[in-house]
Amino acid sequence: MRNFLAVAASWAKSHLKNADTLLVLSAIPVIVLFALAPETFELSWAGFGKLGRGGLFFVLFFLGFEMLDFRGIAHLTVSRTRRFVAGALVVVAVLYFGAVGVDMGFVNFVYSIGKSLGAAGEVSNSWLMSMEYLVLTLYMAALAIALFSLRAVRSIVTPIVLSLGMLVFYLLDAFFPYGEIGPLQFWANFIVAGVGLLSKLFGLPIYGLQNYLTIVGTKGFFRLAVYWPSVGVQSMIIYSLVMIVVAAKLEAPLVRKLTYVVVGVAGTIFLNVVRIFAIAYYGYAYATTGQQLDAFHNSIGEILFPIWIAIFLVIVLQIENRIAEKEESRRIRSPRRTHKQRAKTRKSGRP
Repeated sequence: MRNFLAVAASWAKSHLKNADTLLVLSAIPVIVLFALAPETFELSWAGFGKLGRGGLFFVLFFLGFEMLDFRGIAHLTVSRTRRFVAGALVVVAVLYFGAVGVDMGFVNFVYSIGKSLGAAGEVSNSWLMSMEYLVLTLYMAALAIALFSLRAVRSIVTPIVLSLGMLVFYLLDAFFPYGEIGPLQFWANFIVAGVGLLSKLFGLPIYGLQNYLTIVGTKGFFRLAVYWPSVGVQSMIIYSLVMIVVAAKLEAPLVRKLTYVVVGVAGTIFLNVVRIFAIAYYGYAYATTGQQLDAFHNSIGEILFPIWIAIFLVIVLQIENRIAEKEESRRIRSPRRTHKQRAKTRKSGRP
């Protein structure tokens, strides 16, 4: 075992860059949890009998995205104290995520804390998920400080914003389940109205009124009560915040940054309407029971949002890279044109 650790340490030292160390160490607890309970990594909101831990991987994805810039400025400090602190953080995080993966006694203990504070633990798994995002957020931030410095936290702000956003919304769902939060429920009603409008454009017997979807299907009749956690309101707001943070970090004019933010947020809202419309259409065309409709809802889950955000970020980066290349090319050619213009000016005898 000691030889294996020595070989692993030697390989990491020779193959990993400074910033990669932060990414690898941040990923270890989540990978351990995935190995212990892979069936819980659904891309959906935690609810009745499911956990939807897939969002943890997307936090790591955005951490990897931040590493693209962080690699150029990261300088790993390898003092004995910092290494000891980083190692202790890894052990604590692995123990926590390992425990919630296999130890129901520990899980019940976590739930008991939430229930003592007033969380509706018997309704959903939101309290447990909120604690996992809390631990992951603190773990990433503490690792960045231990390995680098306090300023390093600013360099990984995007995954921290995403993880904190998920934490806040899971806490809200734990303490205020269903439609108890007026402003968030308003957005849910807005999405339902959008689904009803889209259905009307396609001539489908799917009707949206307040937070109710009525589906007159070919194989059954469904009336769904829609609350804000089930229509992706939290993902819409969180990913919109992520896009705002990313846009703020771009070296681009303010107008271009605002354009990216507006397009990204509008696209996220539209995608949310399309997602719920797809679920309603499945109920209209294929579902015969409410269980089938719920199963389709769970399978489509939140997967569209991170895919959309990833594609959007790639497009933004491509646009910025091309603009930067054009500006660099123009800057290089500009002195040559100026030199020729000066030569012509001398030839014509003009001052």
